Amino acid sequence: MQIQSEEKKKVVVNPVVLVLIAGIILGGYGFWNVYWGYESKSWPTTQGVIIDSRIAGSTRIIGRKAFIKYEYFLDGECYVSPLVSYTWKCVDYQGSIDILREYPKDTLVTVYYNPANHDNAVLKTEISGRISWLFAFSFLTILIGLRGIQWQRKKRNENLE
Repeated sequence: MQIQSEEKKKVVVNPVVLVLIAGIILGGYGFWNVYWGYESKSWPTTQGVIIDSRIAGSTRIIGRKAFIKYEYFLDGECYVSPLVSYTWKCVDYQGSIDILREYPKDTLVTVYYNPANHDNAVLKTEISGRISWLFAFSFLTILIGLRGIQWQRKKRNENLE
């Protein structure tokens, strides 16, 4: 009986391609949020109440963010959502404090809900500029990825000569 040992093939993942893919995913996530932000502008409304409003996250100031949770009733059923807006992305402590002041616990609020999926709701339908950092980071990541691929091709061609 002869035992054959197969040489394991190493899968080499090009880190530059990973950077490029990450940029594309970030951009897609941003477009998805902007799309739903626009969609939510035409959603019907109902009344809701803030049931939780606090700072959550790590003890460092930069890692802390607003946590808002609200409930609303439709057709006799209670729904709960933590989503303030599709495009409002809190990236700083002061932004968290501002949103907590706007939505303190036990406040009555207008809730915009998706008529096709009542679990999907937001408190704000604006297209916030706070999501622009996501697009800027996505663009930068894609640019770095493309330049990295270009640089790798140039190096490979130089080595072949």
